[in-house]
Amino acid sequence: GYTGALPQIMQKCGVHYFMTIKLSWDRYNIYPNHSFFWQGIDGSRVLVHMPPEGTYNSSAMPEAIKKSEREYLDKAVSENCLLVYGIGDGGGGPGEEHLERLQREKNLEGIAPVTQENVLEFFKRLESEQGNFQTWTGELYLGMHQGTYTTQGRSKWFNRKLEIALREAEFWASFANLMTDENYPQQQLETIWKELLLYQFHDILPGSSITRVYDESLQRYALLLQQVLALLDNFLQAIFKLINTADFENPIIITNSLLWERSEWLKIDTKWYHLQLPAMGYATIDAGKPAQEFPQLLAQSYLLENDILLVKFNDEGTIISVFDSDNQKEVIFKGGLANELIVYHDDGDAWDFSVDYEYRTAGKFELVSSEAFLDGPKAVMKQVRQFGESKLIQKIMLTAGSRRIDFETEVEWNERHKMLRASFPVAIQANESVSEIQFGHIRRPTNQNTSWERAKFEICAHKWIDISQPDYGVALLNDSKYGYRVFGSTLDINLLRSSALPDPQADRGKHQFTYSLFPHAGNHISGGVVRAGYELNVPIKAIATAKHSGKLLDKLSFFTIDSDNVILETIKKAEKNDEIILRLYEAFGMRKKVTIHSAYPIQSAQLTNMLEEKIETLEITSNSFSLEFKPFEIHTARLKLEI
Repeated sequence: GYTGALPQIMQKCGVHYFMTIKLSWDRYNIYPNHSFFWQGIDGSRVLVHMPPEGTYNSSAMPEAIKKSEREYLDKAVSENCLLVYGIGDGGGGPGEEHLERLQREKNLEGIAPVTQENVLEFFKRLESEQGNFQTWTGELYLGMHQGTYTTQGRSKWFNRKLEIALREAEFWASFANLMTDENYPQQQLETIWKELLLYQFHDILPGSSITRVYDESLQRYALLLQQVLALLDNFLQAIFKLINTADFENPIIITNSLLWERSEWLKIDTKWYHLQLPAMGYATIDAGKPAQEFPQLLAQSYLLENDILLVKFNDEGTIISVFDSDNQKEVIFKGGLANELIVYHDDGDAWDFSVDYEYRTAGKFELVSSEAFLDGPKAVMKQVRQFGESKLIQKIMLTAGSRRIDFETEVEWNERHKMLRASFPVAIQANESVSEIQFGHIRRPTNQNTSWERAKFEICAHKWIDISQPDYGVALLNDSKYGYRVFGSTLDINLLRSSALPDPQADRGKHQFTYSLFPHAGNHISGGVVRAGYELNVPIKAIATAKHSGKLLDKLSFFTIDSDNVILETIKKAEKNDEIILRLYEAFGMRKKVTIHSAYPIQSAQLTNMLEEKIETLEITSNSFSLEFKPFEIHTARLKLEI
């Protein structure tokens, strides 16, 4: 289907019309209109038309025209509908026979008149009838192809890591370009982005391509990631040469590209450091001054405990209790088993699996060995598990001061027609789940009252999914997974699928990924879920450097903001000059005016669309400018800095 963030992205890129066939494939429901307005999560609207024949391979025969006329749901208010003829799936376009039929059908008794024209002209005519059309709000969910959220996990892992690595590289390259003699590698970054986007094609990233595609693309992914990380390291080193590290014996510089201060534990070689990192910048520490003491933690055969959470296990290594001492709440539903690694029979293909899979269990990963130990500020339970020919090693970790329970996982997966999932029955009563999507989040029902709700037996999310009551909630975070089931009070994550079509080798082999349980007070906003998802996915980076003088302070924030509901998602060089682009979005679903402050003088600031075309000039006050955000609104600003 289509994300609820898309209407705004389209509008701010100058796209006002949207045509799709795919929603007609829904196995459970019929969308109520063929011509309608689609309103995104921020309120932006685009005009949509779905050709009523329901295909982009129309024969253009008289019966195709009759079907379009007969099936058109909005024919009472519109005289226009679209017929897409020729060979559309796989290419080829129209044949001579299609053109001959249409020539004869232009004014044929018994069928509606036919006009051949550019689709843009069709939409302009459709727009003249827009006052008659209904509005659909939110995502356009497709009750089909839910298997694509999970299939080919390695591709999805590389995609996530590359998106984040490119974000980091663009940020630091922008400042290296302004502060040093390093040139911004615009052409190289564009080439890498375009290849990454190529692999987001609808039969690669979703996991529905043939074996050869993954043999080749996984090698390219690895090479691209290596190239981006090398670029990033080069820009960091260039900037770090300007930092005054004279007061440090063995300086190490730590970066944080997120727009808020972070308190983190970091292990460098064998030593642990407790860091207080500034927002969107860096800090310098001395390698000779690691942490000497750690908060009291427990790691025993049946439990892990830090200063916030107590996690208990049964004899099989399954979690039976998570107690939040800060809030005096039991997180796991009474009698429930959490993080059970259950394997299901899955006879589906790359696109689909059975709606009743939960009744077809094949077994679970059984505990082979378990070891509890402390590693500095971490309490760790290392478990080795086995299912059939597959082996799983998982480190379940609590970190001092954190309410995240991390499940750092390695799997050697050798199954066919199987699906691996982990579930968390939590003590939360909620009628909706909240899922992160691009530039915001969306609510979905946790019940099955209607066919529309039952169709969402598997849903997609980006970095997190959450269910909350007003006073308390639980989120499930991830670093590379997208498929979930949330009915009732159970959060269930789809970890691996090994379908046989069209790739018989799908997901067989080694995988690594991390997911985290994140109990919190309040809902997903007051509980800090948005930031927690970013912190799991966007790592801090440590680089040792030489002791030297420099013009830069040993600690610096390039940008700060006076509100916690706006995310600075992207910093990059402008496409046409050396100004920098800031792309920000409102993440909580509220209206607010915020002020962005720069560490360096701002010579000019302009609000632009997503194509970096000027909308208006922004007023600058004390190296700051302000933006008014509507709920989930995306803003793009172009700045000229004096450095």
